[in-house]
Amino acid sequence: MKIASIDLTPVSVPFREAETWFWGQRRGISNVVVRLHTDDGLTGLGEAVGFPSVPVVLEALAGMVPLLKEQDPHHIESITRLLYTRRGWHHYRHVGNGAIAGIEMALWDLIGKAAGQPVVNLLGGPLTEAVPFYYHIPSKAVDAMAQEAKQALARGITTLYLKIGFGAEQDIAMVAAVREACGTEAKVRVDANEAWTPAEAIQMIRKLEPFELEFVEQPVCMYDVDALARVRAASAVPIAANQASWTEFNVLDIVRRQAADVILTDQHQVGGLLAFKKVCALCEYAQLPVLKHSFGDLGISTAAALHVLGSCANTTTMASQTHLHFLEHDIVRPIHSFSGGTLPVPRAPGLGVELDPERMAEAHERYHREGEYSPYGERRATP
Repeated sequence: MKIASIDLTPVSVPFREAETWFWGQRRGISNVVVRLHTDDGLTGLGEAVGFPSVPVVLEALAGMVPLLKEQDPHHIESITRLLYTRRGWHHYRHVGNGAIAGIEMALWDLIGKAAGQPVVNLLGGPLTEAVPFYYHIPSKAVDAMAQEAKQALARGITTLYLKIGFGAEQDIAMVAAVREACGTEAKVRVDANEAWTPAEAIQMIRKLEPFELEFVEQPVCMYDVDALARVRAASAVPIAANQASWTEFNVLDIVRRQAADVILTDQHQVGGLLAFKKVCALCEYAQLPVLKHSFGDLGISTAAALHVLGSCANTTTMASQTHLHFLEHDIVRPIHSFSGGTLPVPRAPGLGVELDPERMAEAHERYHREGEYSPYGERRATP
């Protein structure tokens, strides 16, 4: 089995309502679907996230395509090393990892289909049948946030997530409303997305202590691990690292400096499913939980991550991230269906999902008609 051709297809899928965070606002997900076709008729699916933008990721992927032809999909380690070294992406890991992850998950899909096995079996086998996920409550009027928290609880979801970093008064009002709405029935976590200085983070987290937060995610600049460690040492609330956990070397640095209680990363940040599995193993030895981060995953990436999360011992004690609640529609079938806030680990060969041709065509046409949904879009309304 050899790779014969590669298709790269940008897609845009709208949200049911905007996502507002510290760096801007976006109204949907724009990613690149990767399809690897083999000489024996198989097709492997992958998904590259559109960070920092779809044109940048498409350019990166296009530069990798010539190196993929005639490669044996089983040789994942050698192919990913080739992509890093022959095109210099080891020097540009943030973009390179996201692009390579789209290719690498398509390789896993191919070899799973060729073997007639779900990818989880190729990663050591499942340790669980289902993986818990949070519910993301969009930033908006506090009474509407409280109502959405109650609705999530009624659906059996027990972990709620809020974006903060909009100012102390607004942050506290949002957290207070959600905590009051859910009482002690749900865990509540917040993400500041690097909004604060270390001093501001320490002060704000102390103000948030009465709300019994599960953790505060990435309170300070991603590049200053010492600042993260300082905040963690001064905080009674657990601290999670996400942007600071972008590569395996970043995660190792966080472990060495005891800078976080929780690691949030994903296959796009670290460069593929195998790299994600390795980082989970590293953190398991350090007795740290790993949760899947979401740049904005469609169904392909979600399925891929489930195989890693389901095969590791330290990835299901807390809820992982998803944007599926936001989507007006997905581009895969079967559609991922939540049960009590969990998703099952796919059991069909490969990643366990296929493209929905109609939805895929619609999302591709929308990308050309409307362009990409940038995560750094201008805010149209304050939360």
